[in-house]
Amino acid sequence: MMEQEPAIKQKDYERASRLLGRLFEVDSDITEQINRCLQYYGANGFFRNLESFDFSEDVFEKLKAVRMVLFGMGEEAVLNLQKLEKPGEDAKP
Repeated sequence: MMEQEPAIKQKDYERASRLLGRLFEVDSDITEQINRCLQYYGANGFFRNLESFDFSEDVFEKLKAVRMVLFGMGEEAVLNLQKLEKPGEDAKP
């Protein structure tokens, strides 16, 4: 079951992934992978779970930077947020 935010449509995810692809200067395969992940997990789920996706180290680091800009927080704050959202489970370091 997809975790899409109701206000965001498929075309918005496609546009966002194309923009990220251009920003990162990656090939269309990576752009398509980002698009599929965004559509399946939704924007929040995608950025919260970046560590679980199979992106190259370069793309992963760029996506982490985008996450920090979008959510206005550093890596430590993201880890704390994940810990709060999953009581009883340890956040990944």
